[in-house]
Amino acid sequence: MNRNTANVSFYCRESKKNKDGLAPIELSLVINRKRCYVQLPRKETPTAFQRQINCKKDNDLKDYLRSIRIRLNEIETAFLRDGEALTAAALKDFFKTGGYVLYTIGDLFDDYMRILAKRVGVDLKPKTYRKYEIARDKFYKIIPPTEPVSAITHAVIMDYQASMNQYLDYVTTNGYCQRVKTVVQFGIDNGKIKVNPFSGIRLRKGEKSVQFLSEEEVEKIRTTDFHNESLNKVRDLFVFQAASGLSYTDMAKLVPTDFQVTEDGQYYIHDKRNKTGVFYTAVILEQGVEILKKYDFKLPIIGNHKLNVYLKIIRDLCGIDKPIFSHVARHTYATRCLNRGIRLEVVAKLLGHSTTRITQHYAKLLKKSILSEVEEAFFMGK
Repeated sequence: MNRNTANVSFYCRESKKNKDGLAPIELSLVINRKRCYVQLPRKETPTAFQRQINCKKDNDLKDYLRSIRIRLNEIETAFLRDGEALTAAALKDFFKTGGYVLYTIGDLFDDYMRILAKRVGVDLKPKTYRKYEIARDKFYKIIPPTEPVSAITHAVIMDYQASMNQYLDYVTTNGYCQRVKTVVQFGIDNGKIKVNPFSGIRLRKGEKSVQFLSEEEVEKIRTTDFHNESLNKVRDLFVFQAASGLSYTDMAKLVPTDFQVTEDGQYYIHDKRNKTGVFYTAVILEQGVEILKKYDFKLPIIGNHKLNVYLKIIRDLCGIDKPIFSHVARHTYATRCLNRGIRLEVVAKLLGHSTTRITQHYAKLLKKSILSEVEEAFFMGK
């Protein structure tokens, strides 16, 4: 074997002797400064081992160890021929099992996530780690974790990206793709992946596109009977979100005692956001109050993923040519408030944003709002 990259030694340790005075012969492999040990099936007394090793003549033990070296050379040749990464651990596994140990997509993510988990609370926020978990789980829906890492192809990455684009905005999709790309690069850097599946795929950063529905589109959803109990419940949940501005996680944890009412009969919720811990005061619009009363203030919560699947069906049935998912309702509430002239600072408090900079993403004026404001400013006095 190439002595510049690999070193093979044999040991028979006194410390590992059994009651009969025999100890296993150990093979020591060092490749690129990485060492591992393989316990061979043959046993010898440490003194006999040293005596036979130092003997100038050939003997049975030397023949045995020579056969081990020949086998290791054959394995190294197989690695080079097949383009596999030659490491001490890989050589050990091949030697013991008689073949390559399959390194799966699940193994790749597990190895990277194990390292990432050690950084949480040091230089990595828990919510960032959670985003990697979500990216991984979404990736597993495209290709099973039991597949070898070589199965991560250019086509798989394109499928992953296209699948998420069906229900997520461009920036969010790219964020998940970027995290998978980081894991893939980890595999490339460690010799587990030979061809970069992200080659030719550009993940451009851009301003997050805020999706929202118009008043007419919300009303279309609200007044449509889908003749299906599950779809009608999802419709009601979406309408409630669009009338309260709550995120799915904040809506999901609501209990009847969370709802407060003013002397004038205005319902609202004052609580901390589950995601950030920032306090919010969500004022519930009339459509949302109707939903609450319909369910006796106990909303029929279902899983967020299932909710988004049903919302896609509702979008198609209502003929709405926009992506619709749970968070679109929150965007819609913010946009409705801003288009009605509510100040940015107030909308930030309604949504539980820590700064108005976040809220500014929702400041999308509808065409009719623009026309009416210009008309009021320039033409109403004529």
